[in-house]
Amino acid sequence: MIRVVVAEDHALVRQGISMLLQAAGGFQLVAETAKGSDVELLVQFHKPDLLLLDLALSDSSGIEVARRVRRVAPAVRILVVTGNVYPGSVANAFSAGANGFVLKHEQGSELLDAIQTVMTGRQYVSAQVARGLDSSASKRPNATGLPQTLTRREQQIVRLIARGSTNQEIADSLHISVLTARKHRQNVMLKLGLHNGAEIAAYAMQSGLMEAPDIESNL
Repeated sequence: MIRVVVAEDHALVRQGISMLLQAAGGFQLVAETAKGSDVELLVQFHKPDLLLLDLALSDSSGIEVARRVRRVAPAVRILVVTGNVYPGSVANAFSAGANGFVLKHEQGSELLDAIQTVMTGRQYVSAQVARGLDSSASKRPNATGLPQTLTRREQQIVRLIARGSTNQEIADSLHISVLTARKHRQNVMLKLGLHNGAEIAAYAMQSGLMEAPDIESNL
């Protein structure tokens, strides 16, 4: 019986994973949470064999969660199950201690294959993740010199973070909710493989994004 903790910020996704594991048999879902701040304690208390981890949790980056879990529970297998794939997020996930990487929209059989692989001590990267990495690696900067990996709204977010704006200040400036501002910040860090505001600010300066004119976004 494989003991599992699920860290995922969408309740419907958690429910779907639970149903999949129950139908497959051989699994015991011992805990689930939407908050990254809960994961370390849940892993220490329940001592699971496997952590299914989203990278964009409601209150923190899954990369940092994986790093903390790896320190307190070196034996647990960590399988990232997330919505999108970016070169920085995959590399950083494995660097932080993840054992595998799959996407939420893949078939349930893919997730079960990934679990079986990481539980035998091997690493797993799904074919869709690998194709996403190949596609991203083939992209080149556009004519304006701005990174193609960022949407217009994310470029705005980067500039505001680089200027020292908090999530609340970003939300007020762009007329969005604080939750949306936080999610944009998480997506930017995942896409670029960055970990904090200082690194985002350095990226903005090095890429020339700070000098680029503000662009109105319809996203």
